[in-house]
Amino acid sequence: MKYLTNHPITWLTVVALILATLFGHFWVWGSLFLWWAYTSFIAGEAFIGEIVNIRENPPLFWTVTVMWFFLGAYYVVQDLAWRLFGIYFDISQLVGVNPYGF
Repeated sequence: MKYLTNHPITWLTVVALILATLFGHFWVWGSLFLWWAYTSFIAGEAFIGEIVNIRENPPLFWTVTVMWFFLGAYYVVQDLAWRLFGIYFDISQLVGVNPYGF
């Protein structure tokens, strides 16, 4: 039981992400990606499989951080545009490629 009382914010985040996934609210995931981008920018470290430090590998650090920012923004905009305005778009419309073949 002690594991549930340690790191309560992390446990609440995990529960929120599970519920968001079950109910199809992907803007929550987008918010998490934006938070990761922000914290990695502030800390100078990103984590994607291993810790990437800005001093040791700047191109990889910035690739990961920018990727998280754009993924987060994409999830938030896509999900909220659908929920608030009924507008649906996906990345294939932006790049002109349809991965599903139709």
